[in-house]
Amino acid sequence: MQTRYRWYYIRIPSGAGDLSKLIGAVPFTAGVGFGFALAESEFGLPRFRFFWRTNVIVTKLEEDGVPAYELVSSISFTDFALISADGGLYLRVENPGRNIRDLLNSLEELVGLGFTVKPITFNGGKVTSLFEQVGASKLVGLKVVGAVIKDDVVARMEFASKQGMVVENMNLLDGVNYKIESAVFEVIYEGIRGQVSFGSTGLVKISGKITPKLVNLIEMDLSDFL
Repeated sequence: MQTRYRWYYIRIPSGAGDLSKLIGAVPFTAGVGFGFALAESEFGLPRFRFFWRTNVIVTKLEEDGVPAYELVSSISFTDFALISADGGLYLRVENPGRNIRDLLNSLEELVGLGFTVKPITFNGGKVTSLFEQVGASKLVGLKVVGAVIKDDVVARMEFASKQGMVVENMNLLDGVNYKIESAVFEVIYEGIRGQVSFGSTGLVKISGKITPKLVNLIEMDLSDFL
């Protein structure tokens, strides 16, 4: 099973209080636009579930063919956790949608002015703790986008190898000004195999029984990517 994660560095103004307590004071009940609930604990940390309502106008035809409009309220949710690391506070969102604006806006409403958010991306760096502590790792998947200047073209290329790849040895990329869109690594920790994929947007996909360990190792290095 694969789980997707995104991390955000967050700051709350002094005097705002404990964010966990602020979240716990806003349950999701009938008639409210958003709210929170405790979810099943994950990796030994408290985990929260954020609920919000979305109104959608549905069009239907009456028997005489005249359109009628009805407002339908739907409920969405996403799970997240608060992470303290290296003196900073981080938000870990599990299986995020295309954007998490509703969650961030709701947290800002709880905290007030001074609440700031910075997405964590892993471009140009390496999660040192992860690759130093796993028993073995190899690059098995790579997606790049690049421009071939002399031909005035843009190419998207995808590579895969069960044996592993070394980007510096890939002659096909010589002379190409490229950017890595995603990189997939196969890792082994204490004899257990798993996969972790880092995307240029900050989305990380992890699969395998060692998912809790890999998440923990990534979170050890979050401050390196601020």
